[in-house]
Amino acid sequence: MIRPNYACDAPPTSVDVGGADYSVDTDWRTWIEITRLLGELIPEADTDARKQHNANLWMQIQILAFGGVLADEDPADVMRAVCAFAQGYPCAPTRPDSEGPKVISHEWDLNWIVLAIRAQFGVDLSYRRKDSFHWWEFRLLEQALSGDHYILNLMDARGYTGKDPELVKRRRACALPEEKTAAQLAHDEDVAREILADT
Repeated sequence: MIRPNYACDAPPTSVDVGGADYSVDTDWRTWIEITRLLGELIPEADTDARKQHNANLWMQIQILAFGGVLADEDPADVMRAVCAFAQGYPCAPTRPDSEGPKVISHEWDLNWIVLAIRAQFGVDLSYRRKDSFHWWEFRLLEQALSGDHYILNLMDARGYTGKDPELVKRRRACALPEEKTAAQLAHDEDVAREILADT
């Protein structure tokens, strides 16, 4: 059977959670924030503070996605539904050997992405747009960008892995700011605690 695709299937406006159908906010701005918050969850929350951190984020994510917390549903089912919706239309998985440096950030690059989408596709996603624009359609447009857009030049520079001094210099000049996720900060705290315990 062919996977869900833009040619045959309208992007969904609801998700299945434990056999029940829940309407979801589909706007791309909402899902930029949801994906940012998902990245701030600490996978191995082993202290009360970290568990509370995750609980607060999870509540924010559900309020953004559903307008409220789905208290009657299994949290694991809700998480699966949110993560599946965040992916957009199914696409081929990337191979592990294709992973490299981070080349794009919705937080830092959104202006350039929005301008490139407007220039290439004629879709204005700026503050002027008052109606909703579906996250899955945004993801398709973002992934289909091609040509000489500034964001693509930035991504090319950030992804350079060779040794040419000029291109290395360009990569450094275009690099995204070093920012640690909550999980990385939690790991650093654990390492520091272990070091202090050994002294």
